[in-house]
Amino acid sequence: MALGLASAALLGWTCPARLLQQLPCSSTRPARTVVPSISMFERPSNTHASIVFLRHGQSTWNEASLFTGWADVELTALGKNEAATAATSMWREGITFDLAFTSRLKRAYQTLDIVLDITDQQDIPVHRTSRLNERMYGALTGLNKKETTEKYGEAQVKEWRRSYSVRPPDVEFDSPHYPGNDNKYCHIPEKFLPRAECLKDTVERALPFWHGSIEPALKRGKTVLVAAHGNSIRGLLKYLDDVSEDAITSIEIPTAVPLVYHLDEHLRPIPSAAAEPPLSGVFLADEADLKAKQAKVAAEASAPQTWACIGEGCLMLADEDLTRAFAKVDSDGDGLISFNELEGAVDILSTDQVQISAQDVAALFNEVDLNGDGVIDFEEFVAAVTKTEPVQA
Repeated sequence: MALGLASAALLGWTCPARLLQQLPCSSTRPARTVVPSISMFERPSNTHASIVFLRHGQSTWNEASLFTGWADVELTALGKNEAATAATSMWREGITFDLAFTSRLKRAYQTLDIVLDITDQQDIPVHRTSRLNERMYGALTGLNKKETTEKYGEAQVKEWRRSYSVRPPDVEFDSPHYPGNDNKYCHIPEKFLPRAECLKDTVERALPFWHGSIEPALKRGKTVLVAAHGNSIRGLLKYLDDVSEDAITSIEIPTAVPLVYHLDEHLRPIPSAAAEPPLSGVFLADEADLKAKQAKVAAEASAPQTWACIGEGCLMLADEDLTRAFAKVDSDGDGLISFNELEGAVDILSTDQVQISAQDVAALFNEVDLNGDGVIDFEEFVAAVTKTEPVQA
């Protein structure tokens, strides 16, 4: 059975000390200068500069299906493993960076830190700016997406989330979610602190930083990493590829999948043969995995239930909650999944079309049991569950 573990252990890396409790890793680490294989996405001969866009991994509020925006929440264990997977894909392509840019929100710079630590590029300059923050969701911040959809209707919530120029309701000045109440932004005049933003506002906020800070580095032929958010990245792509207002709202930016652009001497994108218009860059991901991740992002407006999947099959309905999924498999409730418990859960998946042998189950168990202690704990379970797909009606 195919099992994609979002873990540096697959490459035999040793994690930096501060990541040892976050990522399952092993003994030896490849040298930064070694390129393990011929790149699937060759750098064109007329490339002057390159830029990679990376949306952060899953956050705690993503997991809980809450509108996040400028709320400063951390990555989940799965989000950290997604960042490790992104690092793996860029290392396989032999990508190294001259400098990086990120937002002032934890989930973005945590993602960046993991990538730079794992790829041994901690020494590059990193610039943080609120100009790259996610769009401000106003009064929706902290609300459950599914409950909000049920209250206001799917059409209204979709307009708030995906129209180019319609803002959600403003956040109140006394709300903890108003940026003016956060010391991170006390140096910014209040007139520049948003109470709510649409995508158009986010584009107008991000572009001055692009022209003033990112573009000069690209003009010097540098390779740049931008670790940010779905909407701030979407805004930069609108400018870079001259995407229309209607088209940009439907482009899906999956979590923690690097998007690589090569630029000519005029900083125009050099279209990749693997790109899907209207974008000129290419995502470093298997096509099936990319489609599944994009479908998950597209489905967030209606907050559907999802399946937590291991390998080729889905174990149980998780309702965007890995804790519930783990509890379903952990039938005796002792906080650990035994081989018999996993075998029982996987047996549910066996159908006339999908036959899972005892040998497959044993191989699956050994892959998920990262520390080889004969049981699967929650962290190992999260590391193994790498795909979430919308339930088809």
